[in-house]
Amino acid sequence: MNLNFIKHFLAVYDFGSITKAAEHMDMTQPSMSSAIKKFEESYGQPLFLKVGRTIQPTEAADSLAYQMRPIMEQLDQALYSQRQLVVCGPEIILQSLPNMDGVLLTESPAIEYRMLDKIRSGEVDLLFDDITVDDHTFVTEEIGEYKIGFACRHDHPFIGETLSMTQFEQADHIRLRLQDRNVGALEARTDEIFKRKIVREVSGPSNLLLSVRNTDALCIVTESMFGLAEELGLKVLASPFPIRPYQLKLIYHRRHLTNKAHKDVRESIKHHLTKPLN
Repeated sequence: MNLNFIKHFLAVYDFGSITKAAEHMDMTQPSMSSAIKKFEESYGQPLFLKVGRTIQPTEAADSLAYQMRPIMEQLDQALYSQRQLVVCGPEIILQSLPNMDGVLLTESPAIEYRMLDKIRSGEVDLLFDDITVDDHTFVTEEIGEYKIGFACRHDHPFIGETLSMTQFEQADHIRLRLQDRNVGALEARTDEIFKRKIVREVSGPSNLLLSVRNTDALCIVTESMFGLAEELGLKVLASPFPIRPYQLKLIYHRRHLTNKAHKDVRESIKHHLTKPLN
């Protein structure tokens, strides 16, 4: 059996799309369709069924992918054992990790679906973030929760050691905008209805804290950055209303489940991120 047929099959299985698999493999869509048809003929039964505009794997495809994945992983490890692993995550978590041998730590893009496509294609090996993934080709491991509070200057003119709802609504706010959604980070984490005066918007948590440091404004801050906030001369206050915590997860492709190098990096990240933050 042609080894490339197995690669083509796994690509279509992972992407759930002949078009996306063809793009990933640098092939035309007709060539990929032809390759899958030849592979099905060789295998002796259909592996994908067309459902509307999508394709769904058959039970035979699920079984075959389960059996072939470890074999392809062993080949990948033999051929690419020296390749640097690419690990992505948000800035608020990256700053908690040390440098690791054989690992490139990089800030993840703002748009979730692009990140998942990069994992599917192999451009990214591992993601840690607070996103929900409902796809059988990915593995999700829970790491823990990070509390969320608010930060302002110690010498704020009217906010003391606690933050009331009245003070929250009276204060100026600097907002961290989520670039893949037309909302701020705070609005995405609470069901509370409130009014706040936005005086500035920034795209990164570090810029958020630096902006607050030089103004009398208030900003959201995640537990992983409580220490940095204090180093910048800011005080961290509990929220006057419920905010959903940051649910940190490791997300990676199922093909890496038994890969030793990948597993070692996962364990190292979990070790560092489950330690006390302060």
